[in-house]
Amino acid sequence: MDIFFFFLIAGVTIIVMILKFDKKQNVKVTAVLRENRSIPPMFLLKATEQKIESLKAILRYDDVPLNMAAASTMANLYNNKSESLRLSKVQELKVLSAKYNNGQISIEAYNARLDELLDLVHQHSSEFVMVG
Repeated sequence: MDIFFFFLIAGVTIIVMILKFDKKQNVKVTAVLRENRSIPPMFLLKATEQKIESLKAILRYDDVPLNMAAASTMANLYNNKSESLRLSKVQELKVLSAKYNNGQISIEAYNARLDELLDLVHQHSSEFVMVG
């Protein structure tokens, strides 16, 4: 009979220890999940980065004149209608990026707007080639 009570007490003790450990783990998991809610998904960030790089390449992002005087001297190099379209899309990308960086739009909305801009730019990509 003594052996029965020994195993009963040992079993109850082990069960209590397991339940305490489970409770600690649940608290830790809940804390980690709460902290990670504000972190955007890694794949969404990577897709967004790729879309931005693609847009910058197609729009020749670095070719944007810094002021109107530079724009007037570059007018001979580009088809004016195509260049104004390109510059408007570059400006749209800048505004969109600024809104995201300032926290005005979420990563999901930013990614969706980049998709729309990328589709539009792909439709007109042949017009963005430098005339020479």
